[in-house]
Amino acid sequence: MEQDICDVTLWLIEKHGLSGVHVWVDRHYTQIGREIAGVTVMTSPAHPTRLTDAAHEAFLALGYTIEDTRADTYGHQFCDGHHSRHEAIQAYARIEDALRVRTH
Repeated sequence: MEQDICDVTLWLIEKHGLSGVHVWVDRHYTQIGREIAGVTVMTSPAHPTRLTDAAHEAFLALGYTIEDTRADTYGHQFCDGHHSRHEAIQAYARIEDALRVRTH
Protein backbone atom coordinates (compact mmCIF):
# COMPACT_ATOMS: atom_id res chain seq x y z
CA MET A 1 0.00 0.00 0.00
CA GLU A 2 2.86 2.41 0.72
CA GLN A 3 4.02 2.17 -2.91
CA ASP A 4 0.49 2.89 -4.11
CA ILE A 5 0.23 5.93 -1.83
CA CYS A 6 3.53 7.26 -3.20
CA ASP A 7 2.52 6.57 -6.80
CA VAL A 8 -0.80 8.37 -6.40
CA THR A 9 0.97 11.27 -4.67
CA LEU A 10 3.56 11.59 -7.45
CA TRP A 11 0.81 11.29 -10.08
CA LEU A 12 -1.17 14.14 -8.51
CA ILE A 13 1.96 16.31 -8.31
CA GLU A 14 2.77 15.67 -11.98
CA LYS A 15 -0.79 15.92 -13.30
CA HIS A 16 -1.70 19.11 -11.47
CA GLY A 17 1.71 20.80 -11.27
CA LEU A 18 1.66 20.88 -7.48
CA SER A 19 4.14 20.67 -4.65
CA GLY A 20 3.56 19.83 -1.02
CA VAL A 21 0.78 17.28 -1.58
CA HIS A 22 -0.02 14.58 0.96
CA VAL A 23 -2.33 11.67 0.24
CA TRP A 24 -3.79 10.30 3.46
CA VAL A 25 -5.39 6.83 3.40
CA ASP A 26 -7.65 5.71 6.23
CA ARG A 27 -8.35 2.08 6.95
CA HIS A 28 -10.70 0.39 9.41
CA TYR A 29 -9.04 -2.03 11.78
CA THR A 30 -11.04 -4.89 10.21
CA GLN A 31 -9.96 -4.10 6.64
CA ILE A 32 -7.24 -6.10 4.94
CA GLY A 33 -5.55 -6.26 1.55
CA ARG A 34 -6.89 -3.67 -0.87
CA GLU A 35 -9.74 -2.51 1.39
CA ILE A 36 -9.60 1.07 2.64
CA ALA A 37 -12.03 3.41 4.36
CA GLY A 38 -11.17 6.61 2.52
CA VAL A 39 -8.68 8.87 0.83
CA THR A 40 -7.99 12.54 1.55
CA VAL A 41 -5.60 14.83 -0.29
CA MET A 42 -4.08 17.61 1.77
CA THR A 43 -2.39 20.67 0.32
CA SER A 44 -1.61 23.98 1.86
CA PRO A 45 -3.83 25.72 2.82
CA ALA A 46 -6.87 23.63 1.87
CA HIS A 47 -8.14 20.16 1.07
CA PRO A 48 -9.31 20.52 -2.53
CA THR A 49 -12.19 18.19 -3.32
CA ARG A 50 -11.13 17.72 -6.95
CA LEU A 51 -7.76 16.31 -5.87
CA THR A 52 -9.35 14.00 -3.31
CA ASP A 53 -11.81 12.81 -5.98
CA ALA A 54 -8.91 12.17 -8.39
CA ALA A 55 -6.99 10.20 -5.74
CA HIS A 56 -10.16 8.23 -4.93
CA GLU A 57 -10.49 7.25 -8.61
CA ALA A 58 -6.80 6.33 -8.79
CA PHE A 59 -7.09 3.94 -5.82
CA LEU A 60 -10.19 2.35 -7.36
CA ALA A 61 -8.25 1.92 -10.62
CA LEU A 62 -5.46 0.20 -8.65
CA GLY A 63 -7.97 -2.38 -7.44
CA TYR A 64 -8.90 -1.00 -4.03
CA THR A 65 -12.38 -1.06 -2.59
CA ILE A 66 -13.34 2.00 -0.60
CA GLU A 67 -15.95 1.62 2.09
CA ASP A 68 -16.30 3.82 5.14
CA THR A 69 -18.40 2.08 7.78
CA ARG A 70 -17.81 4.95 10.23
CA ALA A 71 -15.98 2.59 12.57
CA ASP A 72 -12.61 3.54 14.04
CA THR A 73 -9.86 4.06 11.49
CA TYR A 74 -6.14 4.52 11.43
CA GLY A 75 -4.16 6.45 8.87
CA HIS A 76 -1.41 5.14 6.64
CA GLN A 77 1.76 7.17 6.44
CA PHE A 78 1.79 9.53 3.52
CA CYS A 79 4.55 9.73 0.93
CA ASP A 80 7.27 12.31 1.50
CA GLY A 81 7.40 13.07 -2.24
CA HIS A 82 11.21 12.98 -2.36
CA HIS A 83 11.66 10.77 -5.38
CA SER A 84 13.75 10.89 -8.51
CA ARG A 85 12.34 12.25 -11.75
CA HIS A 86 12.45 8.72 -13.14
CA GLU A 87 10.35 7.39 -10.22
CA ALA A 88 7.85 10.22 -10.71
CA ILE A 89 7.49 9.42 -14.41
CA GLN A 90 7.04 5.71 -13.66
CA ALA A 91 4.38 6.48 -11.03
CA TYR A 92 2.55 8.82 -13.41
CA ALA A 93 2.53 6.20 -16.18
CA ARG A 94 1.36 3.46 -13.81
CA ILE A 95 -1.61 5.48 -12.53
CA GLU A 96 -2.56 6.77 -16.00
CA ASP A 97 -2.49 3.18 -17.33
CA ALA A 98 -4.65 1.93 -14.45
CA LEU A 99 -7.18 4.72 -15.01
CA ARG A 100 -7.25 4.04 -18.75
CA VAL A 101 -7.93 0.33 -18.16
CA ARG A 102 -10.65 1.15 -15.62
CA THR A 103 -12.55 3.42 -18.02
CA HIS A 104 -12.59 0.85 -20.85
